[in-house]
Amino acid sequence: MNRANLFLCALLICLAGVVNASAAERWRFIITCDSRGSVLAGVNDPILSEMARETLRSDADFVIFAGDLVYGAGVPPERFERQLWTWVALMRPVYDAGVGVYVCRGNHEQGDTWYTDPNEPPDPVDNYALRWLNVFGSDEHPELKLPDNGPAGEKYMSYAAVHKNALVIGLDQYAGMWHHAVHSVNQKWLDSQLQANTKPHVFVFGHEEAFRTLHTDCLDAHPDQRDAFWRSLKAAGTRLYTCGHDHYYDHAWVDDGDGDPNNDIHQLIVATAGAPLYTWSPPYRGDNGDFWVSQLYHAERWGYVIVDVNGFDVTTTWMERQNSDALHPGVYKAAYVWRYTVPAGPVVLQPNGGEQLAADRSYTIQWRVVEGTPVARVAIEYSLDGGTTWVSGGETDNTGSYLWSVPSVISDTCLVRIRDAHDPSIGDASDRPFAIVEWQGGEPAVDSNDCHESTKTSDAQVGRASPHDNR
Repeated sequence: MNRANLFLCALLICLAGVVNASAAERWRFIITCDSRGSVLAGVNDPILSEMARETLRSDADFVIFAGDLVYGAGVPPERFERQLWTWVALMRPVYDAGVGVYVCRGNHEQGDTWYTDPNEPPDPVDNYALRWLNVFGSDEHPELKLPDNGPAGEKYMSYAAVHKNALVIGLDQYAGMWHHAVHSVNQKWLDSQLQANTKPHVFVFGHEEAFRTLHTDCLDAHPDQRDAFWRSLKAAGTRLYTCGHDHYYDHAWVDDGDGDPNNDIHQLIVATAGAPLYTWSPPYRGDNGDFWVSQLYHAERWGYVIVDVNGFDVTTTWMERQNSDALHPGVYKAAYVWRYTVPAGPVVLQPNGGEQLAADRSYTIQWRVVEGTPVARVAIEYSLDGGTTWVSGGETDNTGSYLWSVPSVISDTCLVRIRDAHDPSIGDASDRPFAIVEWQGGEPAVDSNDCHESTKTSDAQVGRASPHDNR
């Protein structure tokens, strides 16, 4: 081989290495929240200062802080804002280092309307919501300003941000400028963000638990809305939801009953940035619907979670403070590690279970397309007998949709499967059976999708097995 060819081979190898390194770029972020101190102090200064130092020491790209930054809770609005500025001052080293800071409101940032009529608007002249915007939604402080892409009435409170190969979503659960404890999220806006996403990782945070631990004032107050919220996260490929509110670290696995633990979402309560610690132990006594909630790890200590992202792999590490005395410097050590990998291939969105499709009509099969995957074309397959046998339905580019000619058969045990056309081991199928029914006539339909709704989830749970601790 001559010199020119040797040089060309070496160059190609180097370029391939650069491409692979880019596709599997490693980065990390920090999760913590609930740094409130007493009504007088507002913030637990020593512990929050340690959180800022740990964030910088960890070389994190950003930090997620899911509410209860300060005490608030009924103090006058001007004093509440002073507490927020105290919080900013303690986190200033993080801001000055160019590390992103994503915060959302907690119930203590809504504390001026705790005891007011929930059907009445807050004081239009001065309230905590307006003061929040003075700090985190003002052009005078661009370094503190949160993204402004949230729904109407929730600007700088709910928002979405893209970071490398991830979508990060912060959720306000206090009705934005309406400013009351509604214990819910703007689901329509959230759906729009999730459905438009093509990043492989989705990290969602809000202050309140989806599945109750100690306090009852959380998303569990409206279980039907909570379930719709949880299912939308699963449809988007989310694997963890992080929150605060109850002051401890609690890692719960939420089994949705479809038999696949690799698509279940985990709830991480990381309310450990200085607020007074609580005592609690399972069971999870809320209305858990069709979900089975089990504890994987629990610690009543201050600390934070490091999330390491490496391509499609995620590692979460709970960093636990080794003493509970805020007056003595803390040492943080890794105490619990959890890992998962997001699927690199297509994920079926619809039909995904429970739908009724008209026989001999057209239907648009939809799946989620993930950036960074090598899947160029997909094979469409369907089963009429619950997956015992499969029939080819065609092949197409990996665009996320395919107009399918529904066969002229009647069956209530149908499934659809989308697989990499070149590697059948990469793919996904409907979570549960759907039905093909006789078309009842009427105006001809080009696409029968509008007769139903579907998400990538399990709506019912039959014969659910008890979870195991090693999941």
